[in-house]
Amino acid sequence: MAKPLPFLLDGKPLSATLGTKIDKKSLYGFAKRVVEKDGVPLSRGQLSPTGALLRPGELALARVDPDGSLVETPVTEIDGQPAELKPSSFEQESELRPVPLTRLVGFNVRDVYPLEDVILPEGLYETTFAYRKSLRPAEALVLARRDGVFLLAGATKASTFVGQAVVYDFFDAAPEAEEDSEDLDFAMM
Repeated sequence: MAKPLPFLLDGKPLSATLGTKIDKKSLYGFAKRVVEKDGVPLSRGQLSPTGALLRPGELALARVDPDGSLVETPVTEIDGQPAELKPSSFEQESELRPVPLTRLVGFNVRDVYPLEDVILPEGLYETTFAYRKSLRPAEALVLARRDGVFLLAGATKASTFVGQAVVYDFFDAAPEAEEDSEDLDFAMM
């Protein structure tokens, strides 16, 4: 069973269920290529220094020194300050703040999730989202439409808009006087 995703809207608690992430595979489908030798499917792996084959699920991350002894977990700093691991969005309520639809213009969407079992007024809402505990949760927008509610995780890109119209002077410029020049003859080359 899916865990509820808690939100706060105007100081009132609101709960939603996070659906399966929408990706290219779910939109367009995919093909899987299986390589066989003598009827046995082959899989990838890595060779250890002793020559043993290590399959993808047999490796784990460990921090060790050159002698092979485990090393303490390093301290992560952001802007010179030790960073705290923040809880996932499933463990704490994230505030939803209404924002104008124009906020979508400069937003780079990384992940899209449908939100189920929630009713929101149509519009766009700003929040943060972290699927797991993380040092810096992602920016997120919740888009409520008539046909569903979607969580868009990503980041705002820094772009400058100069206005609605762009004037190009070179289209309106007077033609320059033609210079007296000889026509090019490609046979001269």
